[in-house]
Amino acid sequence: MNLKYPANHFIEKNKEALKGLIEAFPLATLISTYQDQIHTSYLPFIWDANGFLIGHLDANNPQVALLKDGKKVSLIFNGPEAYISPAHFITNELPTYNYCKVEINGIIRPIADEDLKQAIIKLTSHLEGKQAAYQLTENEKRLHSLINYIYGFKIEIEQLQGRFKMSQDKSKLHQKKAVNLMCEIDKHHTEVFLDVYKKQIQ
Repeated sequence: MNLKYPANHFIEKNKEALKGLIEAFPLATLISTYQDQIHTSYLPFIWDANGFLIGHLDANNPQVALLKDGKKVSLIFNGPEAYISPAHFITNELPTYNYCKVEINGIIRPIADEDLKQAIIKLTSHLEGKQAAYQLTENEKRLHSLINYIYGFKIEIEQLQGRFKMSQDKSKLHQKKAVNLMCEIDKHHTEVFLDVYKKQIQ
């Protein structure tokens, strides 16, 4: 049996859409392997001017020892997700779960300390947004000290692919409603979880 998976309509190839998800949800799962062992870390990335993704890890992270120049790694960026109930539609539907992911396969490349500093400044500016209440600059002495405690690198992208399961196999009207539901449900579940978590820090 030769079934194509995932189905073509769930593969997102629009580079702007993929880049937009990474910019909106920059925290990625970094995956590498060594001697049949899988290693993962979670860290935010920022694009540089040449199309590389730049990130950094705590120097004490054991995965750092595996991230040598030329090492192949994978990244997964997680966008919105939500369970879509048939109760929201007048047509006869089955339950489904929609999500947006970006998957990247790439190669670790070294980065100079100065380039890493600029990447951290750029990432901070991006995350602060247009109405930034804080600005990280080259004059921040702690930034220069930080470089001694982190490991920076960039990823040369070999493959970039999106898996957007957004009810593309349904009518346009159905798909638009499903997308709107994702916005509402994702926000609701985030609020519910954080309300529970906040009880731990009271």
